[in-house]
Amino acid sequence: MTRVPDWRSEPKQVWISCQDVREVGDELLVQFLADGETYTAFVHERFVNRDNNWLQGYIIADWDEDLLVDLPTETLTSGSRILVRHTEQDSVLHPAD
Repeated sequence: MTRVPDWRSEPKQVWISCQDVREVGDELLVQFLADGETYTAFVHERFVNRDNNWLQGYIIADWDEDLLVDLPTETLTSGSRILVRHTEQDSVLHPAD
């Protein structure tokens, strides 16, 4: 059976835990883990909570128990969306409230 995402009418803002955040010129380089992969992206500082090393994202779809998250920019390897498995949601995602 093919999985089909259930698109949210209202995306939900979240923060994504980063393993590394550092300045590179006028941008920040961030690295984070999701779905067993390490992702790297260059982002404007307004998308990063430097106190916690969190990157801003938006949950845009539920995919069974997993979540599809939009990023503020494309990663170097996989575009601007990531899949966050249900088993890692508590360690990867943080509420924006």
